Amino acid sequence: MRLREIMHPRVVTIDARESAEAALSQMRKNRIRHLVVTSNGELAGVVSERDLGSRLGADARKGRRVEDLMSPRVVSGEPRMTLREAANLMRGRMIGSLPVLEDGRLVGIVTATDVLDELGRGSTRPTRRPETRAERMTESRRRAAGRRKVVRRSARAHMPTGRARPRQPDSPKRAPFAEAILKDSKREASGKSPQIPAYIRAADGELSAVDRDYIRRKLGRRLGKFGHYIERVSVRTEDVNGPRGGIDHVCRIKVVLRGLPSVVFESREATVIAAVDIAVDGVETAVRRAVQRRRMKPLRRAA
Repeated sequence: MRLREIMHPRVVTIDARESAEAALSQMRKNRIRHLVVTSNGELAGVVSERDLGSRLGADARKGRRVEDLMSPRVVSGEPRMTLREAANLMRGRMIGSLPVLEDGRLVGIVTATDVLDELGRGSTRPTRRPETRAERMTESRRRAAGRRKVVRRSARAHMPTGRARPRQPDSPKRAPFAEAILKDSKREASGKSPQIPAYIRAADGELSAVDRDYIRRKLGRRLGKFGHYIERVSVRTEDVNGPRGGIDHVCRIKVVLRGLPSVVFESREATVIAAVDIAVDGVETAVRRAVQRRRMKPLRRAA
């Protein structure tokens, strides 16, 4: 899995000349712990809640600007970087977030929590391969063994070390949901995973193509395993308060199940993507419970 699949495309930024108190207030408003710092529209650094002293560091923030407390040496990643590479980079540099740049342009951000959660679900395979017998030999025996294997080498000897293996294509149970499916295409052959359409609608039209693609991939990873029970999914986002601000972004997800009542979950957060993430988590739990109740339903005795 690559960073482009889990990164947050909507990055919350703050100007380097803003006050430290303003930075902490923005973190609380968006419920995040890292802010990307910009100066004249360019990436200048990253500031974390720990850098600001959290809630107990009022004296450390008093009269100071973001540029005084931020980390100016920005460690960044690329959309094609693997999760394992990102995890090793964060651990080696002791950082909690990784801005994602593409051609020098900020396109997203990934936190250590995002990376560890995906690795914990088994999204990637370990990049370290077992030590071969030749690698355990002494230097002299290794040279001798190398001469004997000039003609015939195993394919494993050519495998690069220290690099992530290319990610395999998504399985049918984790594939992104489709935009729309024709009626004739809904009839699937026996034994195949059915295609599931996801109809996404933004009341204020603020969802970009990247956001919609992220939502379809998120639905596929979380609900794809219940594909045989799902007829279709509807996602609706709405900005309730508009320019007045506040926690005003609502995401409502409806899952129509085959032979079961539909499942609906709604969440309200400061950002659209945050609302989508929570709504997908909630509807996954609700669908799992509905499927489990159906499986545990006792058979009715024949009269």
